[in-house]
Amino acid sequence: MLRLEDANRATLAALGKAKELSARICVTVCDSYGRLIAHQRMDGAFAEAATGSIGKAIAAAESGSPSGSGINDLPLHPRTGIAIGEGLPNVSRLGGLPVIRDGEVEGAIGVAGGLTDEQDEECARAGLASLKGRAEVQKWSSWCMIRASKDGLARFPSERHRPRRR
Repeated sequence: MLRLEDANRATLAALGKAKELSARICVTVCDSYGRLIAHQRMDGAFAEAATGSIGKAIAAAESGSPSGSGINDLPLHPRTGIAIGEGLPNVSRLGGLPVIRDGEVEGAIGVAGGLTDEQDEECARAGLASLKGRAEVQKWSSWCMIRASKDGLARFPSERHRPRRR
């Protein structure tokens, strides 16, 4: 289960990366059902970035893959369905990454407000990396999975080791 402590750590890491990039972002961490655990909006971030970060986190939690990755093998009845049905956004653009532990999607981090979607994803990746040792970090551009462990990072082809949904 993704805890508030983890969500806050990921949020702070994403905000730190945004400061390095001189970006003004919103960052959201949700559980696997799309329910918000943590949300921050930097001073100067445009208001719509809040909706974007929530939507990117939900999209990543729903698919178990990065938002905007084009993966269309979504579950018929996703666990995020109730949150989406209640009106929460689902944004399929770069900037949302799933949090995966022991092969299970436990939530996601979404970032919006950077100058580009790639900047958003870079900030989200920093947030996810802050969970090293507690979560798997996805390197989707080369379609391989990096699983954090005490010994370091082990690489696995993601097609064979795609995260499974509970």
